Amino acid sequence: MNRSTSLNLFLRASKGGKPGRFSRAPFHLCESMRLRKDPKLRRALYGLYQALFRAKQLAPLDFKDSRLTTIQTAVMGVENFGWRVVGITPEALKLLARVDFRKERVPRQLCRGHIVNRVQTTRRLFNRPSPLGKNQFFEVFLANDRTVIMLVTQNKLGVAFPSYIPIRNPNAELFPNAGMIGWKHRSLERGYLRELRRKYQMKRCRLIAGKRSY
Repeated sequence: MNRSTSLNLFLRASKGGKPGRFSRAPFHLCESMRLRKDPKLRRALYGLYQALFRAKQLAPLDFKDSRLTTIQTAVMGVENFGWRVVGITPEALKLLARVDFRKERVPRQLCRGHIVNRVQTTRRLFNRPSPLGKNQFFEVFLANDRTVIMLVTQNKLGVAFPSYIPIRNPNAELFPNAGMIGWKHRSLERGYLRELRRKYQMKRCRLIAGKRSY
């Protein structure tokens, strides 16, 4: 059994509400996020999006996709629950397990990779004749803001997105932002990952034992 097959079987076999279970709740149920329920913040951020949109229209050569992506990332980074983590790769989980799930012991080796590349999101938001409406803007942003914890070496353009173990985190309360691209890795996150690793290993052992019994 290869790694991809065992991972897929693990995901299908996971029980509801437990670590490793994919959150089937759609992203629009993340009610704790201020981007969903704070009207002043929503109005302010949407106003900045509109201003950036006008800037691109006025000076397209000065506001290319890469620059817009950097600016938009900084603007939306005001939300602590941005870059919502929805999974972790087996390789990243294994690395963390070696250091008792303490991220500070593996500096510059882990990152959060967007499932939808941030430049793609920028193009969706800005490469159009007119700006999105406010509600649609936030729907697109939140849908595309999901991330997976992975090795830095796995987060490369032009490479297929790696397989990952889903993390149930509908309200983005695990791994919240700490700076523009970093995240908080507290005892809460360490305990969650420790249990996730235990269940993942148990599933793999059962799958391997089942294959040998044939």
